[in-house]
Amino acid sequence: MSDSFVDIPLIKKGTVEYRTYQITLAEIASKESILVILSTGLGKTVIAAIAAARRLVKHPESKILFLAPSRPLVEQQARFLERVLDIDESQVVCLTGQDPPNKRQSIWENSRVIVMTPQALQNDLIQRSYDLSEVSLIVFDEAHRGVGNYAYTFIAELYEMQGTNPVSLGLTASPGHRVEQIKTVCENLRLAKVEMRTESSPDVRHYLVSIETNLNYIDLPPEIQVLRDLLYSLLDDYTSPVRKYGFSLPNSRRLSRKEILRAQGDVRKELGTHTSPPKHLYFIIRNLTAALRILHLLEFVGTQGIAPTYRYIQGMYEEVRNKKSSKGVKDLISRSEFKQFESLLEALLSKGYRHPKADLILELVSEQLSVDLDSRILVFTRFRDTAIEVVETLEKLEEVRASRFVGQSSKGSDKGFSQKKQVEVLEGFRNNEFNVLVATQVGEEGLDIPECNLVVFYDCVPSVVPYIQRRGRTGRKSPGRVVIMVARGTHDEFYHWSVIRKLKKMPSAIDEAGKDPEDQTSLEEFDREETEDAVPVPKPAKAKEEQEDRIVMIVDSRELPTAVPRELTRMNVEISSESLDIGDYIISEDVAVERKEAGDFLQSLIDGRLFVQLSALRSAYRRPVMIIEGEQLIGLRAINPNSIYGALATIAIRIQIPILWARNATETANILFRLAYLEQIGAKKKPKTRTGETRTTDAQTLEYILSGFPGVDTVVSRSILSEFGTLDRVFSASEKDLKNVKGVGPKIAGTIRRLLTTKYLLRK
Repeated sequence: MSDSFVDIPLIKKGTVEYRTYQITLAEIASKESILVILSTGLGKTVIAAIAAARRLVKHPESKILFLAPSRPLVEQQARFLERVLDIDESQVVCLTGQDPPNKRQSIWENSRVIVMTPQALQNDLIQRSYDLSEVSLIVFDEAHRGVGNYAYTFIAELYEMQGTNPVSLGLTASPGHRVEQIKTVCENLRLAKVEMRTESSPDVRHYLVSIETNLNYIDLPPEIQVLRDLLYSLLDDYTSPVRKYGFSLPNSRRLSRKEILRAQGDVRKELGTHTSPPKHLYFIIRNLTAALRILHLLEFVGTQGIAPTYRYIQGMYEEVRNKKSSKGVKDLISRSEFKQFESLLEALLSKGYRHPKADLILELVSEQLSVDLDSRILVFTRFRDTAIEVVETLEKLEEVRASRFVGQSSKGSDKGFSQKKQVEVLEGFRNNEFNVLVATQVGEEGLDIPECNLVVFYDCVPSVVPYIQRRGRTGRKSPGRVVIMVARGTHDEFYHWSVIRKLKKMPSAIDEAGKDPEDQTSLEEFDREETEDAVPVPKPAKAKEEQEDRIVMIVDSRELPTAVPRELTRMNVEISSESLDIGDYIISEDVAVERKEAGDFLQSLIDGRLFVQLSALRSAYRRPVMIIEGEQLIGLRAINPNSIYGALATIAIRIQIPILWARNATETANILFRLAYLEQIGAKKKPKTRTGETRTTDAQTLEYILSGFPGVDTVVSRSILSEFGTLDRVFSASEKDLKNVKGVGPKIAGTIRRLLTTKYLLRK
């Protein structure tokens, strides 16, 4: 069996090993929309590839769409599909946000198998670059992300409406441990059935090798206990006054981040009930902010090490220097007890003191390489600062060639790994240039990391998904070993046992969500004959270009990832995306809207952006509008309500911009739609971008003046000025001469001449 390969149309011979469970699941996935739950390393992408081949055979003119959350994953899947699908390799393409939108549209039209990031696809669908009518299968990789406002949800909704022969396949190592989570993923992605395979499943056991899992408990030495005691004492100092004022918090030794955030919410609610809040409420907010940082330091000291903790503290000082910190952080680092903690930390660091985990990782890696010098070892940690220390520690072993493997985002002075760098490091690990990889979360999710002989959890994770993904990096083709480090009495211990409890709940949760894990479909039971097509979901009628009541909006490209454009798309609004200097939504030549979520409104008030943006909006458009989105402003941040009320009054009276309120993205979209309806359907004014008072050249100023006429945008104004040369000659031209200009019809020419000769009557 191990030497046999899949032999079906459109799968290249000799490329895919025959595994019964993969064939079974692919057969199901080719006929109905399902969620496949399969541990990392058991070949979820193989199942998707076989299902894709089946759909292309059945619907030769259709397209297959693979979605993955990141650019490296997209490229990885595209390479795999090129290797196994028996179609022209040029027909398998990958598209991400790095590709220009017009290029994505062209490539989409000429491809059969498209691998994309969901964000890029969502933007294209919102702007109607193409639709999903030709897609016969969508694969949602890492399907557990299909919750909330993540792009998967919106894409699945449009696919249901637009698809002619829609089938969806969700792939995940774990959709969660709660019934509600699993049901939400299935409902959001329109998946009718759940198929799960575990290590104990009859059709999977044959293909598995053993994985030895060791739990290594570590007792914290006195030096670290002293550091923790100092932090707990500080925590008491900050939380005691909170309790004294009547806000509930547990004992500092049992205090969690969740409890602090709950208390912060209670305080902010109370802030919102006062026009002149008592000063002690701001004092409590400051204390709770400081308490959050202390909890983070406690986790670092207990589970990560001395050097990572010191780096985190330096980051706090950098925040203060850059004026990006809260009053709570400023107060914390000024405390004498904090200085004492910092001094002890520096003393231990100068003496070369390390967390006991550092000694254990040296022992584990040295032992593994002594048994097999060609071993590959993967060490997981949740924090970048820890990854730095682990690499520095392991490099002391002569036989170790170690590298970090981190995400693309940069954090302060720590620069992230570009996509190119990630590929280089993985290739180095694959070619034995590195034999130890120290990875953060980016190494957990889906990336094609070579099989490892030893996987080490340097710290514990609070979630089921990364736990399963970490563990799945070994024991694929040969026996593997997993070592989990647990520092007693720290977050490690709590996280580990929390995940174990969740893992135990997961099968019953999946069962309750719609599938009995023991009632598995077998290959023998599966009907290989194709069933008759289900009645296709009707595709919504496309709006015709000449339709007069079409609503069109110009939307700032930075707004596309938010929920508002998605809601507008559901209303059949045609969206054109541009990088706007002024405004977020252009409704007409007169009306533009600045949208602010409540938190962003307050932050822009603090950093001074707010009035600059609104003044520019006022100077560029005759009827600017501001929408504030959120349940509340007062109490959301520790800002005196009088300052907020003063800002609102200034906007309404001094800057003269009306303020509209919306609770959420749906309400915002409805307001925008009604504004556009009044302007575009009622007043027959189409959207047109304008710039503010600042002009870089005389030519731009001339264009700006001329584009003030109804129906004249920047393109038309340029045509007119190119023809006549000066505004004087434009204003002296006859209606007939104006109509001779490209883009100027009788309506525009007539409007210009009429306005130039209309007497101004001052409104009283």
